Amino acid sequence: MLVAITRPHQQFPVQLTFADYEFSTSDDGDERGRITLPSGYARSGVMTQIGDELIVYCTQLSKTIWRGQIERIEEAKDGSITWHALGFGALQRDARISVVRHMSDMTRWKPVGSGFMPSSGYDSRGDLWEYEIVQAEGFPNIRIRTKRAFTISNNTLFFVAYLYDQPERYLPIATNERLSIPPGSLSYTGLATGIWVAPVTAIPTPDAYTLTLGTFTGIGSADTTVTTTFCYGWVIGVRANAGNETTAGATSVTFRARINTHAFSDALLAIALTGRGGCCDVYIPFPSNIPITKPDANLRDIIEQSNVTTIRYHRKRFLRDRPLPVIDFHTDSTLTWRFPETTRVVDISKAPNRVYGQYRGYWTDHLTSTTSILSLESRRQQLAWRVAGVGEYGSKAAAEDRRNEAAVALDRQIAPITVELDNSRYELMMREGAAVPNWAADVSDYVIVPGYYRNAKITARVITRERTTYTVSFNPDDFVTALR
Repeated sequence: MLVAITRPHQQFPVQLTFADYEFSTSDDGDERGRITLPSGYARSGVMTQIGDELIVYCTQLSKTIWRGQIERIEEAKDGSITWHALGFGALQRDARISVVRHMSDMTRWKPVGSGFMPSSGYDSRGDLWEYEIVQAEGFPNIRIRTKRAFTISNNTLFFVAYLYDQPERYLPIATNERLSIPPGSLSYTGLATGIWVAPVTAIPTPDAYTLTLGTFTGIGSADTTVTTTFCYGWVIGVRANAGNETTAGATSVTFRARINTHAFSDALLAIALTGRGGCCDVYIPFPSNIPITKPDANLRDIIEQSNVTTIRYHRKRFLRDRPLPVIDFHTDSTLTWRFPETTRVVDISKAPNRVYGQYRGYWTDHLTSTTSILSLESRRQQLAWRVAGVGEYGSKAAAEDRRNEAAVALDRQIAPITVELDNSRYELMMREGAAVPNWAADVSDYVIVPGYYRNAKITARVITRERTTYTVSFNPDDFVTALR
């Protein structure tokens, strides 16, 4: 039996035996919920208020099967009451933070103007220095050099800055911020003695240019890391001995920097997402070191950039019976269920027949050419193509590689299948064959589908009074699963 519990205002569970309801769950977690209590039972829910937490609990399984927050309450003329709720998955998906991890793109650094660093003891003079992107050791580097004769002092140096995008969204997900100069990534000539590095410690005023900076650290050799508790960006500039520059270009500095290459904390990530509208605890295998630089990243964006094979967005479990819902990426689901012979629907509506990749150029973002998926291209010859992107990457080569991988996976995959179970009887079975309530299986669990040679993974679930519907995929890690 299913019961609804609303907190904090409802004092007792409401039986759903005579209610009409629908609860959906996706790969992100619980999505939307609706409960309509008929007039004869509406009194049991009159104390519930908008904003209350909604918990749907199964007494046979002794566990929560859906969890969210009531966003709308309708009271009809016939006396019935309807609660509309958003699940923890939908709420968590809307929580977005600015993330800067493994940022090494030197084209994103911009020159600092004269007077932009008040009270720092240094100034940046673009009229005396020039900078450009050069290749060194196979990587883009910044080279700063003089462009005319002048007297070098702390007030006639030159700096570049990288500020985190949408800093209002930036919250710490690691114990500190770090800027590293990799081995072999710093050289200098003439009067130069290295570089100055300082963190930007306050969000810049949108209508002003001045930067609030922390302590300046001098670096004279590569393979060096500068650490600060928290910041919104960094500035790097020439460090040089005072003296007269007599020949343009004689004094120069060439360097490459990387920001936040160290592991972050899943606990701090959960706190950051909660501070921007999330509602879940997040467990990620430690240490976690995922390269992503994005001003509006949600949890899926972060996990999908993982280059560790054991961290994949579909490899997780939802733990609803905790103080906060938990999305646990530590282990894959160990549960395998069995479907009976029942109604099945094969659906290619989400599958594109052409895909492309996106990558960042020096001036702007670019798109690769599209690649066709022949098995789907041949089926869509009447009206229009279905085109979709496979993600944003740092180079054209990486974008083309991912595009080609997605095209191969789409061409070979088995289309997702939808299976409907009749809730008037137990049709879902455990692997051994024992019948259980039809809603016992969860998204991310595995299932045996009659007629298919390998197990599928559940990617969506919808529970209503009459039926429980599951969508399963035989390729949970491919590009199609992420489409919506």
